[in-house]
Amino acid sequence: MQPTVRHDFNELIAPILDMAESMLEVGEGFTPFGARLACGGQLALIDVARTLEEPSNPLIVDALYATFRLEARQKTIRACAVCWDALVPRQSGGLMDAIAIGLEHRDGDPTILVCSYAREPGGDIHFEEPVTSTGRRHVFGSVLLS
Repeated sequence: MQPTVRHDFNELIAPILDMAESMLEVGEGFTPFGARLACGGQLALIDVARTLEEPSNPLIVDALYATFRLEARQKTIRACAVCWDALVPRQSGGLMDAIAIGLEHRDGDPTILVCSYAREPGGDIHFEEPVTSTGRRHVFGSVLLS
């Protein structure tokens, strides 16, 4: 990964993880939200759920990606991220809750960051170390709409 892409992804990840962790501490989960990094380096967290008539998690994710696609076509952003509450497989079997972040950059490959978590019996949340894998392109470059 190019150093500038890594830097921009890190700029997006920190506030997104902080926001997701804060929302989990006061509730059972959270609705998807996003963040964008403008060409000039300005960071903004984005919540589209309240603009939708009947928000569902898939609809919110689609609306975030649509917003970022428009901004990418206008060349006003250089990176973006969409965060959602996910279920991921455990190594021992079954599923585990996780914060998932799909990251995209105009100059790099898409990446997914996953940070698994578990609620302790006392209510505290234990977060695992984040892991990354190759993501899917939704915003920058050639995007096929299905």
